[in-house]
Amino acid sequence: MMNERNYDYPLYAKFLHMGLAVFGITAYLTAELAENGNDSMGYLLHAYLGLSLAVFWMLRVIPGLVGGGVLKFSGWSLFSRKQWSQAFADIRGLFMLRVPERGIHEGIAGLVQAFGLLVFGWMAITGSGLFIFGGEPEADLIELVEDLHEIGEGIIPLYLALHVGAVFAHSMVGKPVWQRMWSLKSKRSEH
Repeated sequence: MMNERNYDYPLYAKFLHMGLAVFGITAYLTAELAENGNDSMGYLLHAYLGLSLAVFWMLRVIPGLVGGGVLKFSGWSLFSRKQWSQAFADIRGLFMLRVPERGIHEGIAGLVQAFGLLVFGWMAITGSGLFIFGGEPEADLIELVEDLHEIGEGIIPLYLALHVGAVFAHSMVGKPVWQRMWSLKSKRSEH
């Protein structure tokens, strides 16, 4: 077994995760409804779900930049040699049918979590830009932002497959990590 650490998320982190998951996925699922024009109910539903995602994303990023505890980004060394070494070890372990066990934000789990924040941030920022500055679809900048938003739409299934697949794999080997995030009980983290 790899370096396993027991950790739990505080209730506010669980609330932020739930908001990101619910509004991110529902905004993604309603994207096709937005194609009937800015005045349609489908567009407004998709836009307001996306704007809600943007709020939850900002509520997650701000404590990551200036806060402490499990949400802080300073303890999340995405570009370190150690992070990537752990991630490659985790991938090798997966090929040998071993599910990685790491501390919070370590190894491949940390990279997937960061990828999710980046993708949801990309979608929240570009979608908010389209909503606020929507204007004429022929405008070059709006068209670029719309193209970037559509690229992000294609990346979301990859992220969901990685994240949900990892949670499923852990559950299949008797280590249901989903309970750390989806249980309403909260303990103080030990790190």
